[in-house]
Amino acid sequence: MMEPRGKKTVCLIVLILLSALLTQAETWKAREMRLAWERATWKFGPFRLQPAILIKDAGYDSNIYYHPEAISDFWLTAGPAANLYLMVKKRVIVHFFASPQYVFFLKTKRERTWNNYFNGDVSLSFNKILFTVGGSYNNARERWNYEIDIRPRRKEKGAFASVLYQKSSRVSFEGRVRRVDFDYESIEYNGVNIGERLSHREDYLSGRVYYGLNPRIRYFLEGEVGRFDFKNPDSSGDSRSQSLYTGFEFSPTGRIRGQIRIGYKKFDTLNSDLPDFKGLVGESSVNLILGKLLMLRGAYRRDVNFSIWSRSAYYVEQSWSAGPSIYVFRRKFRVDYTYSRTRNDYPVPEYPGAELRRDEYTLNSVAIYYRIGKTVGLGLSAGTWARKVNVFNWDASRKFIGLNLTYDF
Repeated sequence: MMEPRGKKTVCLIVLILLSALLTQAETWKAREMRLAWERATWKFGPFRLQPAILIKDAGYDSNIYYHPEAISDFWLTAGPAANLYLMVKKRVIVHFFASPQYVFFLKTKRERTWNNYFNGDVSLSFNKILFTVGGSYNNARERWNYEIDIRPRRKEKGAFASVLYQKSSRVSFEGRVRRVDFDYESIEYNGVNIGERLSHREDYLSGRVYYGLNPRIRYFLEGEVGRFDFKNPDSSGDSRSQSLYTGFEFSPTGRIRGQIRIGYKKFDTLNSDLPDFKGLVGESSVNLILGKLLMLRGAYRRDVNFSIWSRSAYYVEQSWSAGPSIYVFRRKFRVDYTYSRTRNDYPVPEYPGAELRRDEYTLNSVAIYYRIGKTVGLGLSAGTWARKVNVFNWDASRKFIGLNLTYDF
């Protein structure tokens, strides 16, 4: 039997551990969640609600299908959105987001539809540990990438679980598992059934190490493995990936905002007849605020996307955009200019001996926003878009002008 002194020691250790867990300290991620709860506009006891109205590109598009033979129309996407928060004794943090959006086309009636977006998560916060589980369900018909010129409906169901351990004020570790199921509608596009070609499941296991350089800049190192399984047994898309990323996260309240995430990926196709991919990948978006009247914006993305074309299981998308935002008339107005380039490179030619396919896209846009709230602006945007394909006649162009609402004024 355990001696009385040994029992006292065990009880003391248990009390110390419980005290550490139940103290009012919190991890940096729990603090960000609590601040979002505190800043929400509407308050109902422990509940907080942040409502919004979304208006995206309500206007005219000269080529709604991005097709060589252009079809023009007037259209808009609009609907409500809301973030709902619940906090219980600063330990249980619940968050839900929902946004039903109606897509309206004046002439092209078959494109009228409702899109629905939903996600939520529940977190359990302790002194140095944060447990989170969550999920998402999106059911939308829209243009998912530049490769597909039509708008196939896609149902996306996701789930994840993560644990964050904050070792000290600067160092923390995070582990995460995630699954996403993509189900595309069965519709023919240039002789390819999109549902049979693209419906698949993705599984990820990742780990991150964070180091806080200061309260507004956090460095991270991330490793991730992925598994991609297609529902069609005849698909050539089944594959695996291993990635290593590094970068910085910036506070949304600092002069530098956003994230820099750059890494190296090894993407292995399980079809021995198709080449693998090894190389640079990344997904970054940064805003740099210079004084009160100027903000510089930049974004970069390079990664592997699954392709609908039968000879290419995937293509490598590389895109970047940049431009200034200028505030005028006592910051009542903001003028944005954006220049963007995108390139899709295919690893397999359309037929033996042919040149490898490369699609190139160029976007120029200008927008003027008027401040109607502290962080809300109503704007008018206009621009041009063009595509060039090197291996066959699929070049296209479009012009657009539209009204939109932004919540990051």
